[in-house]
Amino acid sequence: MMLLNEKSKFTDKEIIEKGSRALIKELGYSGFLRFIRHSEGISKEDYLKLEDEIFDDMSLDEMFDNAKEHWENR
Repeated sequence: MMLLNEKSKFTDKEIIEKGSRALIKELGYSGFLRFIRHSEGISKEDYLKLEDEIFDDMSLDEMFDNAKEHWENR
């Protein structure tokens, strides 16, 4: 019998978003993108689709602020 995990209630999009944010926090944006590129089984088309999903609801200012914060905290 499988135990029900609270985390399993996330949608696929939420899992991708939360996982991406965790990787970005740990690796920074460039490290995250390198990780995605080097992940097995992800084609360039899948990579671009994933990138679009990650940054879809983020404004350019938010992307800049997040990148700036990452570089300042290195």
